[in-house]
Amino acid sequence: MTGHTLVLRLAAPMQSWGTRAAFNDYRDSTDHPTRSGVLGLLACALGHPRGSEPGDLTQLDLAIRIDRPGTPMEDFHTIGGQSATQVVPSADGSRRRGAILTRRAYLADAAFTIALTGPSSLLQQASDALDQPAYTPYLGRRACPPAAPYNLGIHLGDTTTALATAPLDRTAPTGKTTITVDTITTVTHDDPTATHTINDNPHGQRRFSQRTLARSTLTLPASLCLGNDPNLRYEQLHNYRYNQTN
Repeated sequence: MTGHTLVLRLAAPMQSWGTRAAFNDYRDSTDHPTRSGVLGLLACALGHPRGSEPGDLTQLDLAIRIDRPGTPMEDFHTIGGQSATQVVPSADGSRRRGAILTRRAYLADAAFTIALTGPSSLLQQASDALDQPAYTPYLGRRACPPAAPYNLGIHLGDTTTALATAPLDRTAPTGKTTITVDTITTVTHDDPTATHTINDNPHGQRRFSQRTLARSTLTLPASLCLGNDPNLRYEQLHNYRYNQTN
């Protein structure tokens, strides 16, 4: 039986997908959205309290298409330290004296297509929440809001169909009719196609377990590319979401 897939477009000037739960002097970012980060985005939209258990959202699986890989970058943060007596609030409720120095990694100008599968009722609930979010969704960090539109709706078919037909957020290559992109899917730990693991299965209260992934390439028609004209881009995204039979 053919199921349904919720398709998201995650694009922004900056996004960051960390894989380390502990806050230290370096905040990392992997080169693609994490499961914990995407489920966290949905949890924000649904109004889940920060740090709560993921609950029903764990029923959702995701596949990723890397439309634009973006450029890795870092910035340097200084929090506090303006005076010898100033103290900085900590997450555990205590206060830390002096300055906190951190480096933080980001992806600049990246774009990803996310295909989420699971119970139809849960997909619909998540889609409705993304249209009217309880809390502002963000791409890994609160300073990284997604570009609109990020909800491309629920579509008939599996993740393979979604990743092969969703608009591609990049410029078509000159003189070519096809374009090759990377995809990332969840597989079992003993799957021969597995390429790497990542610690991004959320269990609440900053607890995570490992997930096995397979990275592969997908060749698509260049006509899927959105290009740079803003009016045509939004028209294509609108048509993809609404000109369909669910």
